[in-house]
Amino acid sequence: MLENGIEDKQTIFDMEKKRKRAQAWGIDLAVALIIFTVGILIFFFYTVNRPAEARENLDYMFYDGNLIADSLMSEGSPLDWDSSNVVTVGILSENKINETKLEQFYNLSIQDYSRTKQLFNTRFDYYFFLSGNMSLYVGEVEGIGYSPLNENNLVKITRFTIYKDKPTTAYFYIWE
Repeated sequence: MLENGIEDKQTIFDMEKKRKRAQAWGIDLAVALIIFTVGILIFFFYTVNRPAEARENLDYMFYDGNLIADSLMSEGSPLDWDSSNVVTVGILSENKINETKLEQFYNLSIQDYSRTKQLFNTRFDYYFFLSGNMSLYVGEVEGIGYSPLNENNLVKITRFTIYKDKPTTAYFYIWE
């Protein structure tokens, strides 16, 4: 018989083995707890900051959309602009929609949509239309720009103006 009441070496070996397994299991538990805690913290910060980020983006889209709509509802620069010399796109003359400028805006958006976005100084897509169809040299046109399909972040800007001597509503959509 060995000391401390342990009868053989096999029993000592078994006890050492159990003690080492318990230590390894404790380390696994600690690592899993750290990973879980980090995951919870990342999720918490993401969910707390995401609504604020979305709100800032929406505010920026409203601001940008209003600037573009104001620019579009002006005479533009230069006053008799065309696609070769346009600095600012505007479709009004004497506070009424100028059909020549409207056609030039339509042509410019068809020929080089990205250039119109640069002229509006925006990264967002846009779509401009009136409460009734527009009559251009190509026929009836529903709108100018890309028509939004099912966009999540869509901002609608409304302006009142005169088209063909009748009051009409101009709509300007902007989205990401």
